[in-house]
Amino acid sequence: MAAKQRNLKVHTVVDTRTGKVSIASSLLNRLSEQQKHELRTLQLGHDKILNYACPACDQAVYLSGSGGKDDKIYHFRHFPNLGDCPVKDGKGVSREDLLKMMYNGAKESDLHKKLKNWLGLFLESIENSAGFENARVEKRITSSTDRIHWRQPDVSCTYKGKGVVFELQLNGTFVEVIRGREQFYHEEKTYICWLFDKFDPNDTDLSERDIFWLNKSNAFAITEETMRLSEEKHDLYIECHYVNPIAVEDSIQDKWVSCIIPFSGLSLEEGYYKPFYFDSDSARKKLRSTLLVSGFIDYLLGPTRKRYCIDDSVANDNRYVSRFKTENDGFEMPADFSLGFVNVVDAIKFLKNGVTDAMYNNFSNVKQYTNQMIQNYPEFGVLYIMAVKKYLPDFKSDQLSDKLRNKVDVFWKAFKAAQKKGSADGQDRRYDSILEILFPELNEYLIPPDKRT
Repeated sequence: MAAKQRNLKVHTVVDTRTGKVSIASSLLNRLSEQQKHELRTLQLGHDKILNYACPACDQAVYLSGSGGKDDKIYHFRHFPNLGDCPVKDGKGVSREDLLKMMYNGAKESDLHKKLKNWLGLFLESIENSAGFENARVEKRITSSTDRIHWRQPDVSCTYKGKGVVFELQLNGTFVEVIRGREQFYHEEKTYICWLFDKFDPNDTDLSERDIFWLNKSNAFAITEETMRLSEEKHDLYIECHYVNPIAVEDSIQDKWVSCIIPFSGLSLEEGYYKPFYFDSDSARKKLRSTLLVSGFIDYLLGPTRKRYCIDDSVANDNRYVSRFKTENDGFEMPADFSLGFVNVVDAIKFLKNGVTDAMYNNFSNVKQYTNQMIQNYPEFGVLYIMAVKKYLPDFKSDQLSDKLRNKVDVFWKAFKAAQKKGSADGQDRRYDSILEILFPELNEYLIPPDKRT
């Protein structure tokens, strides 16, 4: 039985009524023997209802069978003498080209043809009025670097001077071809917009997820409603679905949002040749960073870390360092958290919020924090002074005691003198990478990443 199975040619079929592609064996496994013979009667009987085709050559196929009673194998076959097919011949075609042919054959359901032709004719009808020009249906696009490579998109056009192609994705297979097309158009600096005929984020197949998760979590559909609205507004409208990440306590959840928007509402970002509406990836990364920063500060200044023994503290510190490295390219930070670093974070948090949670120190005003930083942790004194100016622009030095004001003056003059001489200024710059993440508004006072050693 295994030998016979290897000789079978048609492993994939397309339903000519819906355009849905199925693995032949999976399709047949769902049918009882009676249903299989009913299908054969439809295909080979008087009415000749040819409801399945080979997606590589678009020729009709029929259900056949071989073997005896105990080892019968049902399979699809091409009708004889109807023309060549690389699947049938099995020679001279690479896997990439075979998948390409199968994709082209599979996509041409009646619904696909309807949407494709409507889109091409509509864009042609609004030419020069909404930014669209040169709309064409199935116009071949040849590679600018190697003319043996080409693609034939459903619809191509120019939008505000940029090349755009539309591909309707109505079946759920051939991910290799999808990726190949995206790579081809990226190399041609042409934007590829995948369109579904409907989209339900709670009911998606694998290839739909391959498309929208890798397009900043955006999915687009062309529907009866968007077609009606497009014709009414004389502009191309599409149904847009995107993920809006939201924070739920200390975790992130993906919330799907849907809207109908004009094509002009999409971003065509140079170098990223897929239109998108909302950059879910950036939003998710920003939210992860916000939660990480908040959790880290609570951990760093909170009572739990104080209770750890040294080994436990270092281990947990390193876990946070690893998470920051994962989220930020080029992140560098010492494995140990100095007391100066912890105290400057506590001080800046107080200056920024205007109140103290007394999480680490019991200080309650600027005088106390200033004395702590200048007297005990001068290696972060400059950053602290600049933070005071940033967050408390109305704060005057005469609000300090004469003794404390004198300490600040002595410290500042020593720092400026060291700078003038080009000698070491005594400031600890090892934590600048994390400080610019914790307090990005202070970045102008930190050493830029490209100048750190």
